[in-house]
Parts: sequence; structure tokens; C-alpha cells
Amino acid sequence: MADDAVNALIPVAAVVHIALGVMALILVRRSEDKEWNELYAGYIISWMMIILGISYTFATILDLRAEDLTGQDLVEGAFSEIYYSSHKYAQMAMDSAFMCLLVILPLVYPYPILQKENVVKICTCIVIILGVIVIPLDIFTEFTNRDMKSALSWFCYLIWVPIYLRFLVGEIKYGEDRAREVSSVALLLLLAVKVQWMIFWLQHLTGLSKIYLARWIVEDEVFWGTASQTEISTVIFSPIAMTLAGMTFVVLLGGELWRAYHKGIDGLSVSVGIVFIVGVMWFLLTIVVQDTANSCVETMCVAWDQSFIDWYAFTFQVAVYLIVPLIFMFIILNYNIVDTDTNQSKVITRIMVLLLLLVATSSLIEMIQIVLPIPEMVTSALFAGGVVLFIGWEEKIMNKMITDKSNSVQAIKSIMLLNNPEIETKDYRVFSIAIISLIIYGLLLSVLFDSMGLHS
Repeated sequence: MADDAVNALIPVAAVVHIALGVMALILVRRSEDKEWNELYAGYIISWMMIILGISYTFATILDLRAEDLTGQDLVEGAFSEIYYSSHKYAQMAMDSAFMCLLVILPLVYPYPILQKENVVKICTCIVIILGVIVIPLDIFTEFTNRDMKSALSWFCYLIWVPIYLRFLVGEIKYGEDRAREVSSVALLLLLAVKVQWMIFWLQHLTGLSKIYLARWIVEDEVFWGTASQTEISTVIFSPIAMTLAGMTFVVLLGGELWRAYHKGIDGLSVSVGIVFIVGVMWFLLTIVVQDTANSCVETMCVAWDQSFIDWYAFTFQVAVYLIVPLIFMFIILNYNIVDTDTNQSKVITRIMVLLLLLVATSSLIEMIQIVLPIPEMVTSALFAGGVVLFIGWEEKIMNKMITDKSNSVQAIKSIMLLNNPEIETKDYRVFSIAIISLIIYGLLLSVLFDSMGLHS
């Protein structure tokens, strides 16, 4: 792999996710007149962003420690000291906390499955119970249950896909004018949490993704000694997740094509089309490098081609570390989740938009420079031009987003009846305190397990 390409965006992603999450949380706390599920979704997404940022911070530390290792260090098992350390435990603990939050988000947004007055209390209990169980279980089992842990996110498929289809059909077939505001946010949420899987949609459906899974398990065992029989025996969860991701994308693609035929092409249709093209390209590239992928299983591991690794680093990192925060922030700002009418809120919103634009531009330029031999003087000039452009346009972009807002809750109410429970403000505070406690719980366990030499 190209050392300067793989994981190059993780440090940037750590800063961006934490900064955007904190600013979004400030905006949400000031938005008291919103619908209860919009407000709660804002809290959940903000904490998801912060937790992702903390996870990426520990991933950055692990990468920096691994860069200092020599070949002899690897032979002597120095990598295991990094892999089984408090930093790795903390990273995986934050991943587990993120999964716990991902379980409850589909229950309340965009369509509130739970419409009771104690919904926030119930969701808080779900997150705490799952977190208390999953975080130590993941560490005790040496992360061999990560496929089973990721199955928690399947709620996204089971809830958001039917919501998307219900309101898509309502818009096209039954003329429900505002139904698009609901189907669009369901699509965006699916892309936000599953885009890193969907860019391989055609590989998933044809089964070619399994060759990468097999190579990954063998490489872990041969080089690092971290794969185990438990992980191999539970690998059934990954093929299921791959199939779900591939089938979900086909549904989204078909739905957007159907809508584009009747209503015309919009930005979401173009976005799904880009993922479609990337998926086809990945499928073709997999056919070309299939012998290399199978080499670890059949004979001896053959190194990947440099251009193949650069393409992987470019597509996967951009999808995970740039597209995800962009989508989350677009949802928060464009779907009436936060109040952006006050002057202070407008200042924070403007900082968020400018931060996203500048970071996205600089990161994309860096990734392009890795793939293509472009001189640094040229990329510096491009970045300077981007800075000048965005400083002049970020206010217009912000004003466009906050003046042409969609409102999925009001759209749903225009179509069907919804219960509007009275949620006390203290319930949201208790939820935030519970998430902070869960983060501290995971970090303390990581330090304690490492100090006691759990896997030494």
C-alpha cells in the first residue's frame, strides 16, 4: 500500500467531526421550538459526530505509532503491542458507542416509529444497556465479534428503506406533494451511514467482495496474528451486510430513476448516479486484480498494485471521511433540525459551512495529488483559489440552505396524522449526560484493561 495514501484523511476527519459535532450540539441546544423528533435527531447526530471524531483521533495515534515500526519490530511482534493497547481499545469502544446511537436514530427520524412521551427515556436506556454490554464484550473477545456488532446497524436498512419507498410511491403515484421531503432525508441518512459499503454495491451482489474478506482474515493471521477461529466462524455476518448494502443501493437507484423519469433529475439523483458509476468501476477493477486478491488464500500473499491502492484510498477515504460529515451537516442545516434565525446561530452556521468547504477542498486536492503526479505549487495555487472563492460564496451557500429548508415532520403531518408527545427539556439533558457517561465508561475501560495486561 501507498503509505502516504492509506488513512491520510483520518487526522483531518478527527478534527472536522469533533468541531462540527460540537457546533451542531450548540445549535441544537438553542433550538427549543422545533418538533421533538427533529430536536432529538439533532442531539443524536451531533453526538454521533463527536464520537466518530474521538474514534478517528485514536486511529490517528495508532497510525503514528505504527509508522515508527521497522521490519524487525514487526517480526518481534511489536504490532501486537499497538493492537492490544489502550488506544486501540478506546477506538473500538467509540465505534461500539456509535453503533449504539445508530440503533435509535431510525426509531425517531425522519418518521417517528416511537411516538410516546417517554420515547427519549426509552432510547436513552437502549443506548446505555447496549453500550454497557457491547463495549467490554468487544474488547474481551479481541474484537472478533465486530461483524456481529455491526449487525446493530441493520436497523437502518429495515426502517429507512421502507420509509423511503412509502413516501416515494406517495409522491409519484398518489401525488403527495411534500412526500419528497421525507424520502429524500431517508435516502441521505442511508448514504451517510452506509456509503462506504454502497460504493462496492456491484461487488457485494456478485459475491466478489468475499475475496477481499478472505484475504483480510488471512493477512491478519499471517502478519499480525490477530485473526482467530471465533472471527472466522462468525464471518457470516459480513456477507449478509454486503448483500443488504448491495440490495439497498439497487432499491435506491431504481427509486431515483423512477422519480427522475416522472419528476426530473435533482441533486440526490445525481449523487446516487455517482455511487452507481463508482460501484461499476470497482467491480471491473476487482476482476482485473482477482488473482492478486486470491493469492493469500491459494498460495502466498502478493502485494497490491500501487494504482489499485491509490484508487482504494481515494474512493473509500473520500466517502467515509468527507462525504459522511457533509451529508450529516446538510441534514442538520437543511431539514429544519436547528434554529439558524438568530445572529449567534448564523455565525456558527457560517463557520460550519466554511469549515466544511475548506476542509473538503484541501483534502480532495491532497488525495488527487497522491493519485496524480501534480506539483505542490499547482495544488497550493488551486487551494488558494478555492479559499478566495469560498470566502466570497459561503454566505450565499449558507443563505440558500437555510432559506430553502425542507421539513420532513411537517411534510408527514400534511399526509397523515402524527402523535405529538410533550417531551421535557430535561430528558434531552439526561440523554446528553448519558452519552458523556458512556464515552467516559469506554475510555476508562480501555485504560484499565490495558494497564492490567488483558491480552498480554
